[in-house]
Amino acid sequence: MEAEDRGETMWERITKKISIFLLVLSIVFANTLGVFANTVENIVEGFLVEMGENQVTVEEYDGTVRTFPFNSYYILRIDTLNVDSSDFKPGMEIYLKLQNNKVSFLEGFSTVSPGHIPEGSKVRIGTIKKIDRDQLIVKLDSGQEETYFTSPATILLRDGLKVPLSSLYEGDMVKFYFDEIDSKIISRMSVQGKSIEVKGLYKGKLALADVIKKELTLTDLKIFRNGGWENLTNSKTISYDESSPIHIGGQKISEDKLKYYKDNTVYLAVKDYFSSDRIESMVLESQNEAVYIDTIENINWFGNSMELEVSHRNLTFNEGTIVVKNGRLSDINSLDAGMDIFIVGDGTSGTMSANIIYVYNEGINNSNIGQNYIYEGRLDAVFRNTIMLKDFAYLNNNSWEAFNNSKELYYDEDTIIYDFDEKRILSSEEFYYGDYAIDEDSRYAQENSLEDRYAYLYTEGDRVIALMVQKNRDSLLKQRITNGVALEAPENHKWTGWRINIANAADWSSRKGQWMARKDSFYITLEDAIIIKNGRIIGSDQLNKDDRLYIVREDLKAKVIIVK
Repeated sequence: MEAEDRGETMWERITKKISIFLLVLSIVFANTLGVFANTVENIVEGFLVEMGENQVTVEEYDGTVRTFPFNSYYILRIDTLNVDSSDFKPGMEIYLKLQNNKVSFLEGFSTVSPGHIPEGSKVRIGTIKKIDRDQLIVKLDSGQEETYFTSPATILLRDGLKVPLSSLYEGDMVKFYFDEIDSKIISRMSVQGKSIEVKGLYKGKLALADVIKKELTLTDLKIFRNGGWENLTNSKTISYDESSPIHIGGQKISEDKLKYYKDNTVYLAVKDYFSSDRIESMVLESQNEAVYIDTIENINWFGNSMELEVSHRNLTFNEGTIVVKNGRLSDINSLDAGMDIFIVGDGTSGTMSANIIYVYNEGINNSNIGQNYIYEGRLDAVFRNTIMLKDFAYLNNNSWEAFNNSKELYYDEDTIIYDFDEKRILSSEEFYYGDYAIDEDSRYAQENSLEDRYAYLYTEGDRVIALMVQKNRDSLLKQRITNGVALEAPENHKWTGWRINIANAADWSSRKGQWMARKDSFYITLEDAIIIKNGRIIGSDQLNKDDRLYIVREDLKAKVIIVK
């Protein structure tokens, strides 16, 4: 009886051990599956255990504790605000996005209701994709697209100087500041100066791709200039960022695959990065190169294709197509019918895609935010704060349009007034009391041989920003409109005075209604010109290499230059 009791007891013990073993095994298996499942997931949520220099430890809501390294590029936020790692505190609830099991985005949530925030403390950084008056569509650094709004109180800073909102471009990289956590209205924004502009479009043979140093070595390097490729150097090494997109035949490839494309032709959009070149975007040639200088007749957005007006060619485009507009890398959606372009095509005679699209179009206004105009006319009357312009013309779609009636414009203490004949800036008082607009039939005018002066005026709406007065009138029929890039800094030549060399230029043809690309660089003299930058008159010596210029000129003499 005791033995039987002992046997039953032993069997019960064995059964219990087997049950415990199976339970433990199932728990281990379940945890293993859970770890695997969490590994492949892109989202992790929980509580912050520890924030390290290169990693973060999180306790998930189910109690699992895991540590993740940071990606080489990552975003840190608390309550939607960009912060440093030191701002995170243990116990804070956090939300992580993972790429290849590395943290690319981490946001923490404080226990305090965000509600009111200190003025300007909400910050966003991104690239302007579209401008529609007071509405800005922006691609944020996180990859999201958001829509924000400007107001009359919005302040815009460029290179530390306050400039008008009309100086914004699609493609500008901008930092936005907001006064309220939920607000979409921008309080202040700062543009990242020249760093956002394309320094050059390059073409070369890929000789070496160093993925450790993030460098490409290219041979037979050429630069896009004056509607074609000009030799630059036999060999050059240029750095790139791991976020720089790489495409071939419309397909995105990783930098690790670059080594397989040795000796392939590669096209590069290069920017200035702390006084050195850095690749922002690159496209590898897939088949054969073809070059077109043409006008977009229409765009089929559903078929990702465009038809050219002159050659009647159809070309496709894709997310790898490099688009340069207004000197900036732009989104493919910034293209429109009627634009005059330089295209580098890739393919065969039957099928051709666009690797590069360079837009020649340039106007007085950068977008529909701006209402800037250039007028020319006779000063019929000058009152306090008011000008009557007679027999005037204004630039309409890059061509002078003349009127026989009068136009009333307004000036103020901030208006810059330049006397071309005396080579000096006038105060508003000097302008008002001066003999710039008189009654030519009066005895005073006849005794002193006085006549009305003529003027070029740069306005915002009907307000005069800057004007240049002169005794003699220019023939507008002899003038043409040109846009281009300063190939070098201006020089004070001993024979001609100040002059500047212009490249990648295009002249406006009123007859054809399009920009006609020039095939050479040429010098423009500056001695007779009014030069305007950010709404201010500047001297010839204040122009810089790579400045983009909108020029009203008579032959090779500039009359009005707007620095874009």
